[in-house]
Amino acid sequence: MATDFHEIDEGTGYVGYAEAFDLVSANVGTVGVEQLPLGSAAGRIAARDLVALVSYPSSDVSLKDGFAVKSADVARASVKRPVRLRVIGSVFAGSRFAGEVRPGSAVKICSGAPIPRGAEAVVSEELCQELSPEEVSVRADAGVGRNVLHAGAEVKEGAVIVRQGGRLLPGYLGLAAASGISRASVYRRPRVAVIGVGDEVVAPGQDLSPGQLYASNLVTMTAWLTSFGISCDTSVVNDNNDDIKRALREHLNDVDVILTSGGAWGSERDLVVGVLAGLGWREIFHHVRMGPGKGIAFGLWEGKPVFCLPGGPASNEMAFLQLALPGVLRMGGDTRHPLQTVSARLTEGLQSRHHAWTEFKDAVLARDEAGEYTVGLYRHRSRLQAIASANSLVCIPEGTEALKRGRIVPVQILAPRLDDI
Repeated sequence: MATDFHEIDEGTGYVGYAEAFDLVSANVGTVGVEQLPLGSAAGRIAARDLVALVSYPSSDVSLKDGFAVKSADVARASVKRPVRLRVIGSVFAGSRFAGEVRPGSAVKICSGAPIPRGAEAVVSEELCQELSPEEVSVRADAGVGRNVLHAGAEVKEGAVIVRQGGRLLPGYLGLAAASGISRASVYRRPRVAVIGVGDEVVAPGQDLSPGQLYASNLVTMTAWLTSFGISCDTSVVNDNNDDIKRALREHLNDVDVILTSGGAWGSERDLVVGVLAGLGWREIFHHVRMGPGKGIAFGLWEGKPVFCLPGGPASNEMAFLQLALPGVLRMGGDTRHPLQTVSARLTEGLQSRHHAWTEFKDAVLARDEAGEYTVGLYRHRSRLQAIASANSLVCIPEGTEALKRGRIVPVQILAPRLDDI
């Protein structure tokens, strides 16, 4: 039976949520570096500065199809008083004009082609009329630099495109490719084992006996991890010391971090933590002043992080999202909290159950008629329905007695994109 918040206070020895988060952050590290082709590196975290190898463009190029000219030649050109220039050749993207633009001459040019020597500007083709292959009538002026993209304007050789620890977004990767880079050094994503523990727990797809239930926590956690590009090994074991020990040892050498779900047999006695203690793990904390999710334990075994999560769906979800998932992602170099946050106006007041605890509430985020975000509690007696249908979370921080209706509060989004809510 879960303990009521009012029966537990700061004197229990439980760590606060913020302290637990900091302890996780301080005790997990990145798990290695790998080189990836730019096209495969999207969304990854840079392990080293991404530095331009060449300038882009490498020379001055035209931004328009038209004619490369000397600005003085067309300074007085207009529709009523067009200027005639001698066309001495043409140049296209990927080629170079061997001659030089002298006063009274022009070179036909396409967008992306190098600016010929001697030319100072480009008059776009819609402002020109070709009288013959050797002559063009220009009907507009073009000051120095008009329609010219100068060498290095996009990126200069030696410039840092993405700093170490930055996220490699597609636009940055395209810029990196333009600057001569073909591969990026990124933090390797951790390999994760997720172990469901309980005599009553059955892996999805197997036959279900009376009194048993499917390992929904296992699926929810692996689905979240998969959404962040992290692959998982999974297993389900009985509430038995030997089985738990065997599963832990089987996974240890193949993964970087282990997550367990459940392991309480009969009451609050946590077999998983006991087994880990016997295996010599270093417990960093066990129990957090966080509701739901207080039963989480975290420590290091053979140098690898292990998160022992409660088996109840609500507690499991919150312990996973607020502590385990941020820790796992940090191992891949990502220091941001995994849940995007927006500000929203509370449509109802929220009362803390205990001022010394951090509470997370299932919520529904919406937009009002003015297009502003609003948020209210999601109410459903089924915890699985709440996990499936609540689209956000509201936090009542430790030390806060209540959040009043109308207050603007940070809201965590339970969807990859805002338009998915």
